[in-house]
Amino acid sequence: MTLPTPNLDDLRFQQDLVDEARRRIVQYCPEWTDYNLSDPGITLIELFAWMTELMVYRLNRVPEKNYVKFMELLGVNLQAASSAHTELTFRLSVPFPIDGDRDIVPVVPENTEVATRPVENEEEIIFSTDERLVIYPPNLTQLRRGVDFARNYLPRLNVQECRVFRDEQPEEGDTFYLGFDESSPISGYILRLVIDAREALATGIKRTDPPLVWECSMGNGQWMELTPSTRPGEEDTTGGLNNPSGQIVLVLPLSMRAEDVQGISAYWLRCRFQQKRPTQGRYNQSPRLIGVQTYVLGATTTATHAVLIENEELDVCTGDPGQQFQLTNFPILDPTEEEILEVEERVKGEVLFVPWQRVKDFSRSTRYDRHYIINTSMGQIQLGPNIRQRDGTTQQYGRVPEAGRRVRFTQYRAGGGTQGNVPVGRLNSLRSTIPYIDSVTNMRRAEGGRDFESLDEAKIRAPQELRSTGSAVTALDYEDLARNANRKVARAKALVPGRGEGSPAPGMIAILVVPTAFNSLRIGDLTNLELADALARDVENYLDQYRLLTTTLLVREPAYEGVRVHVNVVAEPLSSPEAVRSRVISALRAFLCPLNIVEEGSFLKGILGENWDGWPFGRDLYVSEIHSLLQQVPGVRYIQDVWLEHRRVMPVREQPVTDDESVLKPQGDLGPLLPVDRILSSRTDGLFCSLDHQVHIVDPMAAANPGPSLANGRNGGATGPNASTGSPVARPFSNAGYTG
Repeated sequence: MTLPTPNLDDLRFQQDLVDEARRRIVQYCPEWTDYNLSDPGITLIELFAWMTELMVYRLNRVPEKNYVKFMELLGVNLQAASSAHTELTFRLSVPFPIDGDRDIVPVVPENTEVATRPVENEEEIIFSTDERLVIYPPNLTQLRRGVDFARNYLPRLNVQECRVFRDEQPEEGDTFYLGFDESSPISGYILRLVIDAREALATGIKRTDPPLVWECSMGNGQWMELTPSTRPGEEDTTGGLNNPSGQIVLVLPLSMRAEDVQGISAYWLRCRFQQKRPTQGRYNQSPRLIGVQTYVLGATTTATHAVLIENEELDVCTGDPGQQFQLTNFPILDPTEEEILEVEERVKGEVLFVPWQRVKDFSRSTRYDRHYIINTSMGQIQLGPNIRQRDGTTQQYGRVPEAGRRVRFTQYRAGGGTQGNVPVGRLNSLRSTIPYIDSVTNMRRAEGGRDFESLDEAKIRAPQELRSTGSAVTALDYEDLARNANRKVARAKALVPGRGEGSPAPGMIAILVVPTAFNSLRIGDLTNLELADALARDVENYLDQYRLLTTTLLVREPAYEGVRVHVNVVAEPLSSPEAVRSRVISALRAFLCPLNIVEEGSFLKGILGENWDGWPFGRDLYVSEIHSLLQQVPGVRYIQDVWLEHRRVMPVREQPVTDDESVLKPQGDLGPLLPVDRILSSRTDGLFCSLDHQVHIVDPMAAANPGPSLANGRNGGATGPNASTGSPVARPFSNAGYTG
C-alpha cells in the first residue's frame, strides 16, 4: 500500500478565507458595519485571501527547487552527461611500407579531431581520438601449415614452394597460418596480402567463390571470421590461391589479440578449407604459394565525442571561502589525472601554478588541503566552504587561495549528449592535416551518448540509493549501484548462484550490463550491444567500493538470442500497406529488444505500457505473444501466419547496419537459424533481440482463400521443419497483393 499523500491546499477561497475573515470583523473591529462588496475593506480581504490561496497552492505542489535541495542533503547529485564512442578508420594515401622502406611510420596524434561535414541548420559534431595511433608496417614472420605446424615455411618461400594444405588430397578443415610479430601490433589494421602462387594447380574450385574461410586470433583460443573486402580496388583477386599473383584485403578488428598457438606467440591469421556452398567446389590439389607480401592500407582507433580545451584561464581568486568558477564549455567528460585545477602561489619567492586535488566532497578536507570539487554536467568548480559548527565556531574545509591569484584548468574535454550518436560514415572531415593520411570515416555507429540526468530520473534514483545504504548486499543493491556507475549503463541485472543455465558459481555475483545502444537498436544494428572493456572496468571498480569482502564480482554482457519473425499480415482495406508494414516492424523491434526504444508519442506506448523497460532478463518467449502484439498495431486487420527462427547473437561478430556500400563491413560466422516451436526458452542470463524480420502484407482477397501450403505450415506459419530430418524447409508466403 502506498503512503497517503496529505492535501495541504484544502482552504477554499470564498468559504474558508473570505467568509471566515468577514465573520471575525465583529470581534476585532466592531465599528466596521459596512460589509458590502463595494466597501474598500472587503476588497482588501479578498486581495489577501487570494494571496493566501496562492501560497498554500505552492506549498502543496513543492517546487522542483525543493526536490533539488532535499536530494543535495541526501548526497544525491544529477549524473553527468556521457559521450558517444565510436571507431575511426584512417586510410593511408599509399600502402605501407613504401618500396620496402620500413622507417617511415605514419602517426595520428592523440586528440586528433574529426567532424561531420557541415550541413545547413545542423551543428558540427566533433570527435577526438582517445590515444596516439602509430601505423607500423606489418611484419610477417610465420607461415605454417596445420598438418606440420612445427615447420616455418616463410624463410625458404623464395626458393621452395609451400603446399598450404596436405600434400595428397586436401581435406576439409585443412588450415595454414600467417603469424605477425608481437612487437608490431596489427589490431584494427586494413591489411593487404599480396600472394604469389603456382597458376592453375589448385584445381576443382570456383575461383570467384573459393571454399576458404579467413579468421584472426582473438586471444584465449577464440577466433573471429573475417569477410574479405569488396571495396572497389580491394576485391579478392587470388582466385582461391590459384592465380599467379593476386591480393586479398582484410579488415582486422580492434579486439584482435596475440595468441599462443602450439607454443608460438604472434598475431595470427589463418585460412581454412571449408566448403559452405556446393557451388564453391572442392580442392583436388593443394594451392602452392611461392611468395607472400603484406601491406597496411589504414588503421582504426577509438574516438570520443569531445573537444580538448587546454589551459583555460578562470576568474581571479577573491580570497573568500567557497568561491566558484565556471568553465566556458560544458558538459565535460570526467577529468583524468592530467586534467586538474591549478592556482597561483608564491613558492620560494617565485609565483608558480600549483596543482590542486579533486575530491568528491569536503568532509575530510582541512584548511591546508588544496582540494576542489567539480560538477561535470554544469562545468562548475567549487573551492572549500567555511561552515559554522554547533558550538558557534566556524571551520574551514579546504584551502582558500590568496586574493588576486590566477586560476586555470590545465585541460578538459567538453562534449557529450545524444547528439553524438551519429550514423555510420558521418565522421569524415579531418580538422587538421596529417602526413600520409588520405581520409577517415567511422565504420561503426557512434553510441553511448546520453544527456545529463534529468530531475525526474534523479527522483526515481534517490530512493534506490537510500535503500542500499552505502553497501551492496542484495541483488537489487548491485543492480541499482551498477546503473549509477556510468551513464553508459542502460540496464543491469545481478545474478546470484543458482541452477539455471548461465548462473554464476557459488561465491560469485554476475552483473549483466546492457550498454546504451538505443539509436542502433532502432535500426536493427546489434554491434553496439558489445560491452566495452573500459565500461566493464568502470562498473567493476565502482561496485568494488560497496561489495562484501567475501563476494567475487563478474561483470559481463548477457547471452543475447536473436529472433527473426516471419509474418503474413492482412491490412485494413483503406490502410497504406507500406505504412502498416513499417509499424509492424517497429512493434517487433521494440518488443524483442533489450532496451526500451519506444519514442515519445509513438503508438507503441499504449501497447507496451509506460513501465516497459525492454525484454525481461531470462523470460521465455511464446509465439502467441507475437499474435497478441501485432493484432494491436494500427492498420492490422488480422494476422494470417507467424513463424519464428532464432540464433545466438554475439555483438562483436555482428554486421553493422549501413547504407554506405563503400564502408567495409567485417562479418563473422553468425550460425544457423533454428525454428521455434510454440515456446522459445531463455537462459537465466538471456535477453532477446530482433534480427531482420520478414513482414509480408497480404491482399485481403488472396487471404480469404489461402492455399493448402499455408494451412499445413508450422504454427500456422509459412515455413516449417522437414518431418524426417528436422531441418527447416522454406516455403514462400502468399505473395498475392503487397509484399514487403
